[in-house]
Amino acid sequence: MRTNGRKSGASGACCGYSRRVSRPAGREQNWYPISKLGWFTGHIREGVTVTRRQLELLQPARARPYVLDDATVARVIRVHRDQAGDLALFQNQADRWKADPGLTDAQRAGVAAYEKLLAQLRELNSEVLAVAAELSHGTIETVLAKSDLQLGAEALLRRPRA
Repeated sequence: MRTNGRKSGASGACCGYSRRVSRPAGREQNWYPISKLGWFTGHIREGVTVTRRQLELLQPARARPYVLDDATVARVIRVHRDQAGDLALFQNQADRWKADPGLTDAQRAGVAAYEKLLAQLRELNSEVLAVAAELSHGTIETVLAKSDLQLGAEALLRRPRA
């Protein structure tokens, strides 16, 4: 399956977010030289942009969660849980770079900027997960599973009193 010209599937890719970095069981994390800092920073910056957009797209559904189905909400949750796990790997890489006594001042500043972006992405990712969890309780399948009596009672409780 392909999405936005990129491979999708087990990668957890969503909305242009690059493929999922994973750490297979029993194997060490891949480490990269400081020369790759620009690539990592760009990758995380893209993640911030895409995750912020995902949050913006979910906000209108808070007032009308029944416009979403279980599968859509489950996918958002799965992708962003995977992303949260990936962020730990990206932080590990930053920690390794920071531990290098041979870094220049410019490289240290670059790593600090990278970590700031990581923190921003971590926060946005948490917000998306919180909104998706809230939406999971009101999907169209949830509404359709309720009885007419239950739906009527909920509608009356939502009406403003005159």
